[in-house]
Amino acid sequence: MTIIAGFLDTRTQSYVCSVSAESTLSATFDDNALSLQLVTPIASLESWYVVERDGVIHFSSSLLALQPLLGSTLDPVAIHRYLCFSFVAGEAMPWRGVRRFAPGTTWQHHAGQWTLIEAHPWREQIDLALGDEVAASRAIEPILQDAVARGIGDAQHVALYLSGGLDSSIVGVLLKEQGVAVTAFSLDFGEASVEKAEAEQVAKHLGFPLVWVPVTAELIASRVDRLATALELPFGDPVTGPQYLLGEAVRDAGLSVVFNGEGGDQLFGGWTNKPMIAAQLFDTHGQSRESMYLRAYHRFWELTNELYTPEFRDRIGNAFDLTPLLAPYFMSDRAKSFLGHLRLADLELKGYQNIAPRMMNIARSLGLKLRAPLFDAVLTRVAFQLPAQMKLRGVVEKYILKWMFQMRLPDTILHRRKSGMCVPAIDWLFGDQHDALVSRLTDATVQKRGLLQQSYIAQLVSGQDEIHEVRRRRLGEKLWTLVMLEAWWRNLHEEPR
Repeated sequence: MTIIAGFLDTRTQSYVCSVSAESTLSATFDDNALSLQLVTPIASLESWYVVERDGVIHFSSSLLALQPLLGSTLDPVAIHRYLCFSFVAGEAMPWRGVRRFAPGTTWQHHAGQWTLIEAHPWREQIDLALGDEVAASRAIEPILQDAVARGIGDAQHVALYLSGGLDSSIVGVLLKEQGVAVTAFSLDFGEASVEKAEAEQVAKHLGFPLVWVPVTAELIASRVDRLATALELPFGDPVTGPQYLLGEAVRDAGLSVVFNGEGGDQLFGGWTNKPMIAAQLFDTHGQSRESMYLRAYHRFWELTNELYTPEFRDRIGNAFDLTPLLAPYFMSDRAKSFLGHLRLADLELKGYQNIAPRMMNIARSLGLKLRAPLFDAVLTRVAFQLPAQMKLRGVVEKYILKWMFQMRLPDTILHRRKSGMCVPAIDWLFGDQHDALVSRLTDATVQKRGLLQQSYIAQLVSGQDEIHEVRRRRLGEKLWTLVMLEAWWRNLHEEPR
């Protein structure tokens, strides 16, 4: 995961770019046309970041490489999006004057203007022939095998992040069938662990040595600042802390290529769709699909009156309503079915703008090469051709994957209830590391930022959530989102490196 960077001085047409052999990003300068073209292939899962200063265009695959140029002017729209999604959604960036060119796009700079030359939007194009399990599996399996083989490359020994869930277990099966040596790494949350037995069962079934990576509040608290720097952008999902510890364990074991199972939910109708589908079928309480989708992130979308200062809300202005940001997914003709619209939103928002950048940035910060074969571009195209019943059949999510691997994984893994990584953020934040973590949210700090209301944050810090919220973990998710925003602010926004 090598950082690539370059610049174009538009005054003298001086052009420099350093691109690693492994990178699929490309930057070219046409001397005759005096135009710069930046290409971000969809397969790379990476973005270009662009800053223009004094007639010089600087670009890089890493914001850290551009740190001295980022300035100190904050974009309130980007922070608003972060607080509602738990990541900075869309093209907005926390620093004013910074552009992000997302995966699957080609941009050209000519005569002082950037123009989008090509985009790669996914489109639901149902192939009814793939409504048969045998036909669907014959289309999918070679793609998965190829994606895993390409990810292995010439490595003799690779790591696997093994949760014990379906997706990482499938990747484990495919790695075993490739014949490469594999060491599995799984998280150990102590008494809070919910998938420990499953991870152990899969590792034993596949014959992989298994390394347990302890996750404690003390370990998390000691790495918050390092994590914020590694992530480069603010990400408010507490799963990033354990993911950082996994990466450290792989690095310390002397391995550099690591596989995970990310992408399965986004492509094959994972569990997050069920509440949306149920609400769509039975009772939306008069809310739009876009509003329901925002609610599914469980952050501050409906709590901005309590959280935001009037001044911050005024600074957001006309960009306060986030439902137009979701319209390209839920109102687009790129999908016909409701499930197809959800797939577009989950893949292009949650996938490419949240899961992919955070996992890639953490891996790069630790010197790792991360492989996510379930995010493969060819697999994605085929997934959008599958009829809905191949993804969600009754209450069975990711149906076709379970059908394909029914003879290669234990039934208890295939048919167990989806739990996700149950990160005990509430225990970290209200245990013996409470002061170490939430000390970043002092009244003085909150007042200095001028964005959020001290009274509401004090309520969260004291352990009080909304009166109607019965799930205690939601309080932990909200508070962690604020802690990581402050950690990002201090380490990347306030203190140039």
